[in-house]
Amino acid sequence: MTPTSTHRGHLLRAHTADEIIEAWGPTREACLEEAALALVDSIAEVEHVPWWWHREVSLTGSDEELVVSLLEEIIFHLDTDDAMPVLVQVHPHGDEVQVHLWMTDLHRVTARGAAPKGVSYSGTWIHEEAPGRWRCLATVDV
Repeated sequence: MTPTSTHRGHLLRAHTADEIIEAWGPTREACLEEAALALVDSIAEVEHVPWWWHREVSLTGSDEELVVSLLEEIIFHLDTDDAMPVLVQVHPHGDEVQVHLWMTDLHRVTARGAAPKGVSYSGTWIHEEAPGRWRCLATVDV
């Protein structure tokens, strides 16, 4: 699948001490979900791992701030709860988005890569390329 597809997906690209996340989807929210899943995929294998609790978060800000805030939310739970999402859903809600994270403990997943330290605002973007085709890019410090 290519990044210009109207289907959902994501790519991870290594970059010096960073990883670049590229995600796409038919809506802004689907694109955000794919960016979150890309971050999770860079850290661990979560396919077929059951979730143990649900966390709901409201995020506000510009579209770029939403990308960074969502990824930082996942990093926060890695650092403070030793947990990560196995499923992510994002829904529009007025001027904000509601994020649903179905979480599991880190000891239940198989590690793939280094834990992320943060997300850079520099170079982060999200936009609608064409009707029904959203793309975003973010740089994660590992």
